[in-house]
Amino acid sequence: MVEQQQQPQHSQHSYQVPHSPPLSSQIHPQPAATLPQHRDEDTGHHVSEYDKALWRWVNVGNLDTFLKQVYAYYQGKGMYCILLSRLLNLLTLAFVIGFSTFLIGCVHYADIPHSHRLSDVVEPQCMAHLSGTTTLFLIIFITWWAAEAIRFCLDYPSLKEMYNFFHYLLNIPDQDIQTVSWQTVLERIMAIRETNPNTAQSSPLRLNEHDVTSRIMRQENYLIALFNKDILDITIPLPYLRNKHVFTRDLEWNLSYCVLSYVFNERGQLRKRFLREKNRPLLVAGLRRRFIFMGLLNCILSPFILVYLVMFFFFRYFEEYHKNPSEIGSRTFSPFSRWKFREYNELPHFFRSRLSNSYAPANRYLDQFPKEKTALIARFVAFVSGSFAGVLAILTLFDSEALLNFEISANGTVLFYLGLFGTTFAVTRGMIPDEHLVFEPETLLREVVEHTHYFPDEWHGKLHTDEASSTDRDTQKKARFSAL
Repeated sequence: MVEQQQQPQHSQHSYQVPHSPPLSSQIHPQPAATLPQHRDEDTGHHVSEYDKALWRWVNVGNLDTFLKQVYAYYQGKGMYCILLSRLLNLLTLAFVIGFSTFLIGCVHYADIPHSHRLSDVVEPQCMAHLSGTTTLFLIIFITWWAAEAIRFCLDYPSLKEMYNFFHYLLNIPDQDIQTVSWQTVLERIMAIRETNPNTAQSSPLRLNEHDVTSRIMRQENYLIALFNKDILDITIPLPYLRNKHVFTRDLEWNLSYCVLSYVFNERGQLRKRFLREKNRPLLVAGLRRRFIFMGLLNCILSPFILVYLVMFFFFRYFEEYHKNPSEIGSRTFSPFSRWKFREYNELPHFFRSRLSNSYAPANRYLDQFPKEKTALIARFVAFVSGSFAGVLAILTLFDSEALLNFEISANGTVLFYLGLFGTTFAVTRGMIPDEHLVFEPETLLREVVEHTHYFPDEWHGKLHTDEASSTDRDTQKKARFSAL
């Protein structure tokens, strides 16, 4: 097995894997007679799935990669959930591509007001009449979909091997993996290593819970260190934006590719050339070239990515926001704040759990600092829009035909204005603070800090001030479109 690479020394908060009670029962290999049998083509002997899974575990060549696959399998809730999720992602991608192409190139929108059937406004054989730009977009998206479909098929054998590892060695079938804890998975990995003579003697290296977590988090720990030490300057050198951190999901993916694949080799270990001071100028030049290359590539691909993301988010969130328009103003932590909150060796599912517990007190804390001018304007707009929406709703009770046929303005029916005023009313009502809110910002912010473990020095003695709330507000972004 791979020799473990020495981890860098990290700062104050080092995440410890929580302990759970010991297993109530030990792992006992199933009798060979009860396991599926396969004939070995070389020897002619029958080999059970348990023996094949054990052989792969004993002969793991890259322990870091293997443990990452174990964790990804656990996070995905088993083979069938992973396959179903990826299949549905492919279908979602195909739907977005196909439906967007239909909406952009196959519908004559100018004919809709004068037509009564869909067939009257749809271009027959529209694929042959697509513009050059639309055709180019379509070809690129189809190529992307085909590549994802091929990767889906190629990943099945490794998923099947991981299924056998969990099912036969760890004795965790697919139907149980959705409820079993990660601590149980770790304990059973330790158990098969210690109780089986082949795995116990295959490597002199120890393998405990901390080692497993360190190997899984080896690369992410370096990204966490970049944010923890404020090494990355991701501000924009423009007025009013110099102190604003701009870090989107797309930038996160680019940073991971440019830095992690450059610093670490294919085995997940730090490349030796980074340990020599004399190589620093060459490494800096190489990293600069990678950033320039990815910048140019993003400039080329950004129109296609933007079109896909806009269409995807529109299809995904329109119905949700239509039913609950106040969700437009909902808050979520920005990608930058998530990396600032991460701790070394903290696995993603533990971090998500910790962050989820902080949302409620964080929102209550920000609501402690209402913008009185904004609230006054919101009350006025809510009153006016609610009045119009109420009158239009009463109108439809007397004449349901007016909902579609009666025009308040040119091409503006009652239904259109009812939706417009109703949405405006819901959004502005969500901006009005609760009149019965108890002012206790210090208590709430300390509760937030308890979950996020983030307490900058400038907050000391200022938990009740607008300065602290502004910093906390900067860590959150409105709505879910921050993923763009």
